[in-house]
Amino acid sequence: MRNNSGSMTEKTKPLKQKLLYLAPCILLLFFLYVLLRQLFDRSRATNLPVPLYRRVMSTTQFDTVTRKKKGSICPILQGGLGNRLFQFSTSFAVARTKQMELIIPSDAEIRKVFAITVTSNISKGLCKGFRKVLDKASPTFNKSLLNFSSEDNIQLGYGLQSWKYFHMYDKELRKQLTFRKHIQNTAEQTIWKILQRRKIKSRKSITLVGVHIRRGDKVGNHDGFNIATPEYLNRSVNYYAKRYATVIFLVISDGVVWSKNNMPSHVPVEFISLGRTEFDMATVVACDHTIMTIGTFGWWIGYLTGGKVVYVKDAAKKGSQFERILNFEDHFYPEWVGL
Repeated sequence: MRNNSGSMTEKTKPLKQKLLYLAPCILLLFFLYVLLRQLFDRSRATNLPVPLYRRVMSTTQFDTVTRKKKGSICPILQGGLGNRLFQFSTSFAVARTKQMELIIPSDAEIRKVFAITVTSNISKGLCKGFRKVLDKASPTFNKSLLNFSSEDNIQLGYGLQSWKYFHMYDKELRKQLTFRKHIQNTAEQTIWKILQRRKIKSRKSITLVGVHIRRGDKVGNHDGFNIATPEYLNRSVNYYAKRYATVIFLVISDGVVWSKNNMPSHVPVEFISLGRTEFDMATVVACDHTIMTIGTFGWWIGYLTGGKVVYVKDAAKKGSQFERILNFEDHFYPEWVGL
């Protein structure tokens, strides 16, 4: 009979030997685990998760980063369409230069005429609390007028009647001052009917000159304006008649009777009266060149047309307040012609 106890002792010897070999390995793995756990905990303590938002703190002595505030500019749009175009254009240019937000109310009249796209249409009530910067000189460039911070909230208004305020953004400004489509269509149809009536088959075969004759409240005025004379109109018409073979003059005026009696008769003339200022304006702007008399409305017709422009060189009466504030170099483009 075999001794079972001796046999069992011999069987347990290999097991003990295996455990002796495995013990150091187990201890090593345990120490590695503890070490890695400590490293992981330290990493979590020093690398905190970044929040999805940052709370904007008020400026204190502990702030390390200061953010530049963006100001806003609201043009004070008042007066006739010509005045409003100067106010808008200057504000547009200033906003671009100073990287400010330009605010034009959604119900502003200028938006109904032009397809303006680069402005905020926040309610005009927001602008009422803004500081006012006002140009009282009008047809003179006043660089110091714009010496305000780009972080300010400003209402910019009054005259601003100088091309020097916005000429640096001419291309962009012209895109903003594109007539709305229904106004463009009416202007084009009006011109096409004139050409058909005169049996002119191609628009390219004719030179059209838009003429704006300002009278109305300027007749007998005491504000220093010299309104256009028949002699001026004759000189202006001849200026173009000598340069182009076939010319038609399209006239708009707030004194139609006087204009019909005093426009030169030796050239073809058409009188335009569509019942709405913006339609009349768009029609003469669709011409090739311009004859303006006085006033900002005619100024903008010349600008938007983009061809040659003739203006009254003695627009201000001698000794008048208007003569003292009118700077021809600031108000009229250098390439425009005074007659």
